[in-house]
Amino acid sequence: MLSVHGRRNDGFHALTSLVAPLEFGDYLTIREAASHDQLLCSDPRVPIGDKNLILQAATAFRSACGRAPYFLFELEKHIPMQAGLGGGSSNAAVALRGMNQWMGHPLSHADLLELAAQIGSDCPFFIDAKPAVIRGRGEIVEPLLPERSVHIAQAKLLLFRPELGVDTAWAYQQLAGLAPSGYESEAVAQQRLQQFDQDGDWSALMVNSLELPVGTKYIAIPCLLQQLRDAGVDCMLSGSGSCCVARVASEAQVEKVSKIIRDAWGDAVFVVETSVAQIESKAR
Repeated sequence: MLSVHGRRNDGFHALTSLVAPLEFGDYLTIREAASHDQLLCSDPRVPIGDKNLILQAATAFRSACGRAPYFLFELEKHIPMQAGLGGGSSNAAVALRGMNQWMGHPLSHADLLELAAQIGSDCPFFIDAKPAVIRGRGEIVEPLLPERSVHIAQAKLLLFRPELGVDTAWAYQQLAGLAPSGYESEAVAQQRLQQFDQDGDWSALMVNSLELPVGTKYIAIPCLLQQLRDAGVDCMLSGSGSCCVARVASEAQVEKVSKIIRDAWGDAVFVVETSVAQIESKAR
């Protein structure tokens, strides 16, 4: 769920969101480097200069520690860019966790959360990478309540994305242009979460305030989502898009939904079956 309530005084948007980490993702290897931070990436389309969030995380970490070596980061890229899946944010947060682990944990959990919030609104969630409700501009992360967790645990999901990306800032600008009708009250978002606690109704939960403004330009997205909903599939836009997510209960449903997606967007479309999981890092 992504419920956006309105623009804050600092220019960010206030939101309530239910977010979960996935088994699917990028792989980041961290090594000590001799003279400067460096990022290598398997995808040549990914910018590897100072604007990359991984290198920004390294600079922020070294400044916070007061002592730290330089690092070589090797990123094996699987998450599409501009997909609304938190690819850049998760890379930065995992870089912070990995550097802190490498150095013997000089920074506390609270320190890491603060650094992550400075890098990006989505980054704090990935410090723990557990299903959570996110509030504020994204920096307030509340672990999922037990009654909610039972409905989320081991959920099977299908990710699918057209051959286009959506800029997050643009998506929020479009939503602001629909104000006040495009926004949803915090009370309505909370009511939806409470209903999910009671009955586990995914169709009522899977709502995204950005779906309308994004879909107004990229019409193929709402057309396919409506087709899936008409077929009884719980689905939504992920984040600011362009990736979408559908909940699937069986392999038969995976095949059915995948066929609908490929019939609509072509055989080369990005489609990945995955599940909710906890992300772990390992030191070697």
